[in-house]
Amino acid sequence: MYRNLLLLALALVAFLPLSAQEFSAGFRAGLNFATIKGPLEMDDSGNDLEEYTLKSGFHVGGMANLKFNDAFTLRGELLYSQKGTESKYLGQSYWIFYTADDIPVYATGDRNTTLSITNSYIDIPITAVGRLGRLELSGGFNLGILVSSRGAGELTFSGTSAGGAPVDPFTIALEFNYFDDTFQRTDLNDVEIREIDGKDVLIPKTLTSYNQIVEGNDKLFNTLDFGLIGGLAFYLNQGLFLGLRVNYGLSDLTKTNRDISRKALDSSKNFISREDDDRNLTLQASVGFSF
Repeated sequence: MYRNLLLLALALVAFLPLSAQEFSAGFRAGLNFATIKGPLEMDDSGNDLEEYTLKSGFHVGGMANLKFNDAFTLRGELLYSQKGTESKYLGQSYWIFYTADDIPVYATGDRNTTLSITNSYIDIPITAVGRLGRLELSGGFNLGILVSSRGAGELTFSGTSAGGAPVDPFTIALEFNYFDDTFQRTDLNDVEIREIDGKDVLIPKTLTSYNQIVEGNDKLFNTLDFGLIGGLAFYLNQGLFLGLRVNYGLSDLTKTNRDISRKALDSSKNFISREDDDRNLTLQASVGFSF
């Protein structure tokens, strides 16, 4: 469905210029307030374990206008746009320790994670624009191409091992590069060594993206994001405008085999994939100029 909508939008761009009366260009820049919307994990009592809140970023780029009359314009844009979210996880969870020989040692307990995710896109919005005096309304489709994806934060865990031994709290710095990081479990440079259930396990001081996860080469976030975009603008004069708009993703941001539950493992101590959709939601406040 998303592909068909995109092809329709591109066909519109290809054929409408034949009857266009006027071509103009412009630019826009401003702030993004972004988050990720999707189902939250809950503990056994039905309380939310996760929280996603707005993260600030920016957007900047150019636009091209095909004006048919004073009331209607077709607009295409090319923007660099920062999205992402501020995420927290607090409560029921697990941890898998590993020995230097890659032997797992399991524990359950409580996890406290704070993670700031910045996903940078090249956005290509294609919108129909209606003008009434100084007020402008727009709506259409947006194609986002992910060009950078990073996360930074901190994780603390404490609990009890499968053998009944207490696991004292430990804290790990999170430095994620979702594009460049590879699967890594035991080849760690800076670690703390503890004895748990009679085994010496490694606790990394810093964790990269793909450690407590299914082995493989897939990245967490999908490269393409297709969505809807709409908003309004107010022109201060002939060309200068202030604008507000919303960009809502229609496609799942994450790959299912990389989007795993942090609440629990299955009965065979395997990771549980989350069969849900996570979508971008971005509010944009812009200043721009249309020549």
